[in-house]
Amino acid sequence: MFQTIYKIFFLFFITNIIYCQSVPAIQGSVFDEQNLPLELVSVAFLKQKDSTLINYTITDSNGYFSMTDVPKGNITVQISFMGFNTFKKNITYNSTPINLKTIILKESPSVLDAVTISAVVPVQVKKDTLAFNASSFKVNPDDNLESLLTKLPGLEIESDGKVVAQGNQVTRIFVDGKEFFGGDPALVLKNLSADAIEKVEIIDKKSEDAELTGVDDGNKEMIINFTLKKSKKNMGFGKFAAGMGLDSRYFSNLNYNKFNPKTQISLIGKFNNINITGSNIQGFLENANGIADEDDDDTNNTPKPRSLSGYLKTEVAGAHFGHEFKEKVDVNADYFYNLSDNQGASSSKRVSFTNANNFDFASEDTFNRLSKNHNFNFNYKHRANKNNRLIVRGKLNATENISNDTKNGTFTNSNGELTTTNQQNLHNNNTRNTANFNIDYYQKLQKNGRSFNTGFNTVLNSQKRENNQYTFTVRNLHKTTPTEREIETVRDEKFNNNNYNFNFRYTEPIVDKHYFKLQSFLRFKTEKEDIYQLKNTITDNEEELLTFKYKHLENSFQTRFAHNYVSPKLNIFSALELQDLSRNFGIITEPSITKHLFFLNPISNILYKPKKGHKYRLAYKKVIRNPRKHESSTVVNDLNPFYIRQGNPNLKAEKMNEIALTANVFNFKSSTTFYSRILYQHATDAIVQSIDIDDSFVRTRSYQNSGNRKVFTANFSLSKKLKGLGVRYTLKNKNAYRTSNSIINLELNDVTSKDFFVGLLLENSNKNVVDLKFGADYSVNNTNFSLEEDLNRTYRQQKYFSMFDYDLTSKLNINTQFDYIVFSDNQFSSNTTLPIWSAAFSYNLSKNKKNICKLLLIDLLNKNVDVYRRSTTNYFEETTSESLGRYVILSYTYKLNSKPKKQKRNNA
Repeated sequence: MFQTIYKIFFLFFITNIIYCQSVPAIQGSVFDEQNLPLELVSVAFLKQKDSTLINYTITDSNGYFSMTDVPKGNITVQISFMGFNTFKKNITYNSTPINLKTIILKESPSVLDAVTISAVVPVQVKKDTLAFNASSFKVNPDDNLESLLTKLPGLEIESDGKVVAQGNQVTRIFVDGKEFFGGDPALVLKNLSADAIEKVEIIDKKSEDAELTGVDDGNKEMIINFTLKKSKKNMGFGKFAAGMGLDSRYFSNLNYNKFNPKTQISLIGKFNNINITGSNIQGFLENANGIADEDDDDTNNTPKPRSLSGYLKTEVAGAHFGHEFKEKVDVNADYFYNLSDNQGASSSKRVSFTNANNFDFASEDTFNRLSKNHNFNFNYKHRANKNNRLIVRGKLNATENISNDTKNGTFTNSNGELTTTNQQNLHNNNTRNTANFNIDYYQKLQKNGRSFNTGFNTVLNSQKRENNQYTFTVRNLHKTTPTEREIETVRDEKFNNNNYNFNFRYTEPIVDKHYFKLQSFLRFKTEKEDIYQLKNTITDNEEELLTFKYKHLENSFQTRFAHNYVSPKLNIFSALELQDLSRNFGIITEPSITKHLFFLNPISNILYKPKKGHKYRLAYKKVIRNPRKHESSTVVNDLNPFYIRQGNPNLKAEKMNEIALTANVFNFKSSTTFYSRILYQHATDAIVQSIDIDDSFVRTRSYQNSGNRKVFTANFSLSKKLKGLGVRYTLKNKNAYRTSNSIINLELNDVTSKDFFVGLLLENSNKNVVDLKFGADYSVNNTNFSLEEDLNRTYRQQKYFSMFDYDLTSKLNINTQFDYIVFSDNQFSSNTTLPIWSAAFSYNLSKNKKNICKLLLIDLLNKNVDVYRRSTTNYFEETTSESLGRYVILSYTYKLNSKPKKQKRNNA
């Protein structure tokens, strides 16, 4: 099946490339009045009826442009360039190629600034900025910015919420050039209305140091800036939405914003019990998958997905304030409160193996988890001085998590005999307070190219955990005399973890385009824990008291001597890093253990930009990783009698060599996006898990330095239009090959994991009336174990999805989405299919679209459950969790101040 699908995609790709070699539908050249060609001129094709954007391109270095993907009908060709009058021409295209020949642009006496787009320019390219006029793209009245971004060429929102622009992940989002809720993309996109935006700017932003000195250091970040409409400034705007449904389901959302050139104020709120953590109605049609798991021994060390399993109640409140004291001197602050109350049940099946015996584990679990989170962010930026910059950032966080879990498990041996049952009741109260403070200062010196910057960062973390666990175990059920054991444990833990980081960077120009750089990093980490544990073995009438204080101190000093070659197309950075590492750890009342190491680490980075929109990077580095506190701890954590954790104080540092090749290609003429990344990592003295499982199925985990760990990944993504069809396709492929070791009952286990993913998305690129989207994903994981070849695992997942959004009338909109997911696994007897169908009907009650009524039909087939499967060092696991299932909600949305107030005329 894999080979068949791969051949289909390859044939599809090659066919499209051949098909693209077609004759341009419309072509021409743009020159100025001195008969010189103009490059990067915006050439837009608009519908004559409503001036909505059909497609766009830009001119090349010869002033030439061409467009093959043009629909039949009456079209306006609009040519715009900074400092020149806009050229317009109405044409009728009927499949006969049109040559507009040479077009002369006349200089305009009123030159626009570098980032301004007038109401009639749908797209513009300027230096490192690509800007779109938002009015050229159709959005529904209640859409948020997330929906607007999905319609822009070269932009994509992935399933995990990450925003990707021109193949690069967007790290921050601004509104009117100012940070909004800390620049967090998720918060910004879900809490501002799309119809409030005039233009969207995609900026390949240079680093603070490069902007100050004018010397490009190759370090850039992709950001998005939303510019508000003039009608939304100097007045409040936002929306309120609320809904009620069957089975006492409800939700309410509120966001209010008031921006002027100096001050920005925003408020957001949310309250619902329908498993929604986002703040927009479109989020109702999104489904989460995966569950959380308390074990931290995933073979690939990948973060475990979180889900909305069970029944979730959410409360959110947030406020943002920003003020500009003077030009380029501003402060931003925001507060965000989030409460989630999650209850539900799940069932798990686990196939475990050792070198002595294999066994199965099954459990039925119920959970009740309450989380309260307070988050405060602030930043101060002073960029008014042309020779220096000061940036101060801070973050305060207070979190309380209370969980109550009940787990009923059964162990079955390789003969299928039930041998052990255990019941566990767990209560955990976890409070954490974190403070993060960061200050960076940049100074440009007198000599051109000479500069330095210095910074200080500290993270202060205090945590308190109160654990209560009750375990009742019955063993040897298949024998005549089973044994019982009842244990009750109380464990109170206090942690204080503090990090202090200092950095200094100095740049000295040598000769033209060559620079010497000195970089120093000093890091201090202190981790302390205070443990009180009382274990009561009720069946034996025994008590065991454990109290201790533990410390883990780590210092790192790194100095880099680097050479940097900088040119418009090529940036080469090479450095030799001297790293001094030291650790001091152990129980405070006992002699401490000290480790001291010294390393030489080479670093190299080559960035090549042959032309605008094309970026290739080759990077190599050697990284040293000291053992973490829990990996080298000298004490044992036996809170869970079935899962005992202990460290290894004799661990050595892990050394890893990493090489990565990245290609980002964005064609401004055709809005074609290509991204590819190849990564190879090789770790020696790899820190791996050592698992010991006894005859009573008690699992003890420790760590050892054993062998090598290798990782090879190759990913690519291509997004391009199918000529003449008005359809854009996105083709993705991800491949991973990982080898690592683990130790199971003192025997080495070589683990090899191979992952393959391929996905195809088709969507119409001309979204003025109808939005269509459909596609398929296919992934397969093969995991092989040297210890038990009979348990080699193949896990497949297929997902087919479609979405239809249509304006039946100017007031009535229908949206429906259908997903069909197939899970198959050779280690589990049953395969799982999961069809999910949802729909929404939206009706505008007023002409100004201020009042919107929506009927939401979620999970119409009532099949929405969460399924999560994974492989670890010595077991496979499948977990199925109950979910909210089918519900219906009728909602009402009111848009606040959606129409500008009329200005009173002064009678002179």
